[in-house]
Amino acid sequence: MKRISKIYKKLAIVCALMCGTLMSSCTDYLTIIPPGVITEEHFWQTKDDVNGVMAKAYLNLLSTDAVQKAIIWGELRADNLTFPASYNENIKYIVEANILDENPYTNWAIYYEAIQTANLVIERAPKVMEHDPDFTEGDLRVVTGEMYALRALAHFYLVRTFRDIPMALESVSDDSDMPEYEQVHPLEALDLIMADLEKALPMVMKSGGFTSVASNYGRITENAVLAIMADVNLWRAAFATYYEGQTDLVAAGDAQKYYDLCVQNCQDVLDKMDAKFEEDNEKNNNRNPEKFPHNLLQNEGELEDRTEDRISTVYNEIFGTKNSRESILELQVEGANVDNGFARGVAGMYGTDGNRGAVVVPANFLGKYYESDDLRAYSYTNAQSLTGGSSAGSGSSSDATDVIVAKYQAKSSPAGDYRKSSDYDANWIIYRRTDVMLMKAEALAARQSATPEDLAEAFDIVKVINTRSRMDSTDIKKPLNGTNLTKDGVMELVLKERLLELTFEGKRWYDLVRKALREKTTNNIKFVADKLDSNSGVVKSKMSTIDGLFMPIYIDELRYNKLLKQNPAYQDEDETTEMN
Repeated sequence: MKRISKIYKKLAIVCALMCGTLMSSCTDYLTIIPPGVITEEHFWQTKDDVNGVMAKAYLNLLSTDAVQKAIIWGELRADNLTFPASYNENIKYIVEANILDENPYTNWAIYYEAIQTANLVIERAPKVMEHDPDFTEGDLRVVTGEMYALRALAHFYLVRTFRDIPMALESVSDDSDMPEYEQVHPLEALDLIMADLEKALPMVMKSGGFTSVASNYGRITENAVLAIMADVNLWRAAFATYYEGQTDLVAAGDAQKYYDLCVQNCQDVLDKMDAKFEEDNEKNNNRNPEKFPHNLLQNEGELEDRTEDRISTVYNEIFGTKNSRESILELQVEGANVDNGFARGVAGMYGTDGNRGAVVVPANFLGKYYESDDLRAYSYTNAQSLTGGSSAGSGSSSDATDVIVAKYQAKSSPAGDYRKSSDYDANWIIYRRTDVMLMKAEALAARQSATPEDLAEAFDIVKVINTRSRMDSTDIKKPLNGTNLTKDGVMELVLKERLLELTFEGKRWYDLVRKALREKTTNNIKFVADKLDSNSGVVKSKMSTIDGLFMPIYIDELRYNKLLKQNPAYQDEDETTEMN
């Protein structure tokens, strides 16, 4: 555990020594790990005990399993990742929409393990105040708030991926107490998730309130809760639109209400970030800082460095130095000389030392979406041009034609100075400022009451993010057109900018699923199959229904809990058929 950030390592050390069983896995329903010794009275005695179990919940989300699944669930099924010539078969099956319920990437275990760990803290931490005077009511409040929010976030990952899920809102003491939960409708699940977030919001630390930078961005604070709320409300609106008239869980005007709430959540985050920015300037006696649109970081240095050398100082600060002022929540990793699994999620998928990982970028991806003067194309990948040629430094394990993901693995732009496999320290970013800005733009454009002013504001958000990423912001080769704005036109710009800005961060597939829910059809996202040289027609056929956009439930879960029902898109699959 020596390469985990100190904020988790210090908190988790007691828990790791006393409850090593939490690090294993089991095949019980939801793979909730029986907590063993940590439920015994002699464990929940001190502040360190509480902090240790809390840290374990964060480490669940930072584990190899969780981060790899965040990438596979949120990116691989979309248009920006595919399998390389030498491939992992289970990844190939997912790209080709040949997903069976025995595929290990359909196993949701790690997220329910995080939920179970959070439940333990929520239920047992209050008793610690009776034994340890150093564990105050204020400590309890902050820790409990973080665990409500983390439980909500883990459930939220599952709703977006599987749709109909069980909600695990109580801890499990041992195997004999293992419950059989029924799945709930996604709108009901999102309501319960929002209820957890509403509990968490007044309890968690104010953003910037911790004494260390790593804690301020690596633990869930007020801004992180608001960002999750905004995301949840986007999905509530999309599901409400899809299910309107099909269930009494949706009332007329619900989608509009959720979009309005999303806009407010986003604005609350941005206002708080702006206030903190101004406060920091005051503290540093920088009373007249240069103002940039939306207080975004800007690419600095000589124009020649950007136009000829393709240097993006924005990338370097966000993904190289890490914990930039645009960060909201990023799980912390720090390098050391001892290997462990917690840094392997990103590295296993995208590679290290500039070498290819388990996935690569489709050959036509960059040229389809990016302009030639967009620095992100050369920061997020190792491409030398938009036609797909990779850099000479791709590494011996990569084919010369492979375009690899450099985001996270490259410390600086253009893609280079790669993190080493022996010392990998890329944080896993969950939310950052531009993500929240673009969520707000999406809600502004999607709501039924969208006015010309709403569309203009959404367009402005897209434009400022896009402009700061161009080599020469005063001479953009193909500037965005802000005239004659329509709802559909602005929404197209928003979703494209989310792809350009947030690609490879676990967002793209979910953006496309929301689009399909709003439009009540998959017709406009089947294009993701075009990344395949063959079988694209088969993939499009398997994406013909909304059900097919969600994952099947893992076969072991169906065996252990007879109340679970398989996703209808996979009920007719012949499980004895060889996957090919």
